[in-house]
Amino acid sequence: MTTNSLRPDPKILVVDDEHSLVNLCLLILQQAGYKVRGAFSGKQALQMVGDEMPDLILLDVMMPGMDGIEVCRRIRELVPAQRPYILMYTADDRQNTKTESINAGATDLISKATPIFDLPEKIKTYLNC
Repeated sequence: MTTNSLRPDPKILVVDDEHSLVNLCLLILQQAGYKVRGAFSGKQALQMVGDEMPDLILLDVMMPGMDGIEVCRRIRELVPAQRPYILMYTADDRQNTKTESINAGATDLISKATPIFDLPEKIKTYLNC
């Protein structure tokens, strides 16, 4: 075990009901050097978080069944600390969505209008690597 506070292989969980988007994020983030897993539902995400806590979660807001805000809330009930960072990934730019996300424990929001190839750089600012 190293005393270095920076992880050599930060773990990211990408959660979205759109399989093609998850797969593209996995590819891009893996190429950037991250250890990445994907989940396609809130229930699956919670199970994966329980199995292995990621350093950062990229979490879609609008999903069928359990939405991202509820997933965020449940993760924060398990782990109220600052980590994992939870970045809500959404096309919904309403202020109410941002407020609900932050109140649920999200670290920040990233718009789905952000070019997907910019994700590694945005994530890097949170993981300090």
